[in-house]
Amino acid sequence: MAADSALPITLGVIALLSMPAAIAAAICADEVVDSVRQRAEHARESWQEQRTLDRLERAFAPAPPAGPPWANAARVASDVLSSARESVAQFAVQRLNAAGFAPAWLPLPAVPAAELSFEEVVAWLRAVPRQDAEYDEALAAACRCLGISEHLGEVSGLDLEIERLRVEGALTDAGLHLRDK
Repeated sequence: MAADSALPITLGVIALLSMPAAIAAAICADEVVDSVRQRAEHARESWQEQRTLDRLERAFAPAPPAGPPWANAARVASDVLSSARESVAQFAVQRLNAAGFAPAWLPLPAVPAAELSFEEVVAWLRAVPRQDAEYDEALAAACRCLGISEHLGEVSGLDLEIERLRVEGALTDAGLHLRDK
């Protein structure tokens, strides 16, 4: 019998002790709800800001190179192989001509033109006035040194001015300062 009367007494004591906590929870519930709502809004706003920044970054990112990723490596390897093939052929022609065993159908070895160093090209480019005809040659030499395509010899008039501006911009983007400051 004592066990039957102990259960209601225990539940009554627990209810009496937890009553102040329940009243406090009811009073503060609106503050807790506001706090949770503010945190959720802040998380949503920061997510939207990050999403917008990611979209802008993708919009202004440079376009990926055309073709498969190994295309540039294959192009470089092809250029190296053809260059090596030409240099071996030139060496063979030179040795055969020097020894006097070259057949008549073999061409005489071409004397390579002396290329200007990059520093000489830059000095030449800075020394020549923009209106001078040599300016286009200096721009073309700078483009050859840096591997930039140019069509200065193929155009004239307004197209030449536009091509000059494009080439100057490409050289500037490559880090070449066209005029001393």
